[in-house]
Amino acid sequence: MKLTIKHAGNIGDIIYSLPAMNKAAQIHNKKVTVLLQTNVRAQYADHPNFNHPSGSVQLNEKGAEMLKPLLLSLPFVEAVEISDSFKSCTYNFDRMRDIGLKYLGSISRWYFYAFPQLTCDLSTPLRFEVDKIKTTRIVMNRSARYHNPTFDYRVLLPYQHMITFIGLEDEYEVMKRKLPEMTYQPVNDFAEMAGIIKGCELFIGNQSMAYSIAEIMGKTRILEVCPNAHNCIPMTPNGYDCINLQNLIDITKEMFVSKPKRLEKASIASDEQ
Repeated sequence: MKLTIKHAGNIGDIIYSLPAMNKAAQIHNKKVTVLLQTNVRAQYADHPNFNHPSGSVQLNEKGAEMLKPLLLSLPFVEAVEISDSFKSCTYNFDRMRDIGLKYLGSISRWYFYAFPQLTCDLSTPLRFEVDKIKTTRIVMNRSARYHNPTFDYRVLLPYQHMITFIGLEDEYEVMKRKLPEMTYQPVNDFAEMAGIIKGCELFIGNQSMAYSIAEIMGKTRILEVCPNAHNCIPMTPNGYDCINLQNLIDITKEMFVSKPKRLEKASIASDEQ
C-alpha cells in the first residue's frame, strides 16, 4: 500500500511541510507519493489587498508542475501526482489549516499539531538533489506580500553588482528601482531555483516560497521579518532573521566588509566541491 500525503498549497506551505513528510517516510519505512491538489479557493482571496501569484486559489496547475521536479529531487519522495480531486490519502496535510494558527510560530510546526507523531528535529536540513547553479555571490527574492515597513534595500547598493534576483519579473522590476545594477534570473521550475540558491554564498528574502527553499536546505540566509505575520522562523543552521533595517546592515557588513577573506575562501572551497 502506498504512503500518500495530500497538500493543496500554498507552495511555501508545502515546502515547510517537508520535514514532517520526511518523518512519515521514516515511520512507515516507505517513500512518499505526494498528492498536489490544485484549484482549492484560498481563504485570503476576498481580502481587499489580495495579491498572490496563484490567483484566487492556493495552488494552481502551473505552480504544481513547477514544484514537481523539486519534490522529486528529495530522496524520500517516490512520485508526485497532480489533480483537483483525490479520493483518499494516508495523511491530509491540509488539516494544519484547522488548528487555528495564521501568523504564529513556525509553519513547519503546524503539521506537528495536526499529526503529533510526525514531530521531528527542524534544525536538520533536507537535501535537494539538484545541480548547483553559479550566478552571483548573493541571491535575492522579495515577494509582493509580507514586507517589513522599516526596510529600504538601498542599503545594499554597495553590493548590488553581486546580487541576482529570482522570482517574478514584476517583483524584480520593483526591486530594480532601488538596486539598478542587480541582475534577473528567470527559472523554468523550482528545482532550478533551488540550484541557484544552492550555488550562492548568501540568500536574502522576505517570507516567501524562495526563502522556504533556502530555509529547508540550511543555506546561509537573511530573512526580512514581517512584524504582522511572523510565522517564518529560521530553524536550520546559518539563518539570520532581521526585524529592522539595522539588522540587515550589520549582517551584510559583517559578511562582505569585516570578513571578506573568509567568504572568498568559502567560495573557493565551494567551487572545488
